[in-house]
Amino acid sequence: MKNPPDTAAITRRTFALSAAAAATGALIPAQALAHAHAHAQNGPQQPSAMSKLSPEAQAEVEMKVAAIFRKYGSKLSEEQKADIRRILAENQDGLEKMRAYALSNSDQPATVFRSLREREG
Repeated sequence: MKNPPDTAAITRRTFALSAAAAATGALIPAQALAHAHAHAQNGPQQPSAMSKLSPEAQAEVEMKVAAIFRKYGSKLSEEQKADIRRILAENQDGLEKMRAYALSNSDQPATVFRSLREREG
């Protein structure tokens, strides 16, 4: 039996992002967040990339950085950590633009995949 289409204001993508943000935020110790924030302000290239972002986007970048450092921090050098922070901050702008683009579930793709067998027959 199929479920009726969801007409609520929250989408699956929004819910998943919110749930991931809440779960990650709950698992990150306050000291790690304070250290990540202090490190971001002292980083060599970070102010230019982060200054272009909204406060919400900056918080999302810091949350992603903290999650990566929590998982892989002991295996990364300081240079690699700085690169990760820079790359995440630079890519956040494009991510925000994609999220802002209005798209509904009924929108069709620009191209349709057709397998080779469909073309032959």
